[in-house]
Amino acid sequence: MKSLAITLFVLFTLAGHPAQSQEMDVSVNVRGDRLHFHLLKGHGIPILFEAGGGDDSTVWTEIVKPIHQITGATLITYDRAGFGRSELNPNELAIEMHGIQNGIEELEAALSQLGYNHKIMLVAHSYGALYATLYAARHPTLVKTAVFIDGSSACWFNEEWMGDFVRERKSDDKPGVGHLGSYYQSANLPKTVELMKKTTFPSSVPVIDLVSEHPPFSNGKDIARWTDCHRQFANAQSNRQSTTVYGSGHYIYRDNPQLVIGAIVKAYSSIENRKAASEIMNRYLDHAIEIANEKGRQHGALQP
Repeated sequence: MKSLAITLFVLFTLAGHPAQSQEMDVSVNVRGDRLHFHLLKGHGIPILFEAGGGDDSTVWTEIVKPIHQITGATLITYDRAGFGRSELNPNELAIEMHGIQNGIEELEAALSQLGYNHKIMLVAHSYGALYATLYAARHPTLVKTAVFIDGSSACWFNEEWMGDFVRERKSDDKPGVGHLGSYYQSANLPKTVELMKKTTFPSSVPVIDLVSEHPPFSNGKDIARWTDCHRQFANAQSNRQSTTVYGSGHYIYRDNPQLVIGAIVKAYSSIENRKAASEIMNRYLDHAIEIANEKGRQHGALQP
């Protein structure tokens, strides 16, 4: 709650916003699915956020407004079909109709309708990194940079883990309509992993890869594999920067929102021209000063 209070404080004190913004919710019909998008409209290259598995666009609420204030960019968050406020077509219940391939094709169609099917920056958490990877692989010249927040990779899903997963799923019954998104995500995981093992993130796209110190697993082998897969990804290209976020769990943007904001601002400023990048970094410094000052004020208020 303290980090949220600090963020809200900054929203009212941050100066130098480059333009008036417009915040809106938009529904887009794609292939019978009704997808919900939340837009903070700005200018320049837009930033698309991919939430983790089982999550929806509301998970980004705490960090998108300060990022928008600092960068001035259009920020796009959305709910995949069957999650949040996005509807899943009840007439298309075949499992293969709701896999990652279909999800990306729906996203592409929706972005085209909204007018954001050009240059873009990607931010992805957990399972959302698989979607971001597939999108970038399909559009290597349009994706200009990316920030992964404890992102999943096909590397982590080994045969032993997948075998256990498939055996545990066999007894699962199809849930009610309100939980179909999670059901199809889980049912499609083997095919998702199979596809992603054949999909390579473009080497030309710079990435800041944030890795939690405490991944969401209890098994030591799973934790070690998670860390090793992130290391392999970062070491594969010189334009990939890996940072272990100490003290953080899987939801890094909740445990350390200011670090995530800083990483996104750094990545975004690197794809802007020199003048725009300088203005963005000045606004970020104002933001950092206000954050530090507010923390000091709160600390002082707690003293006897």
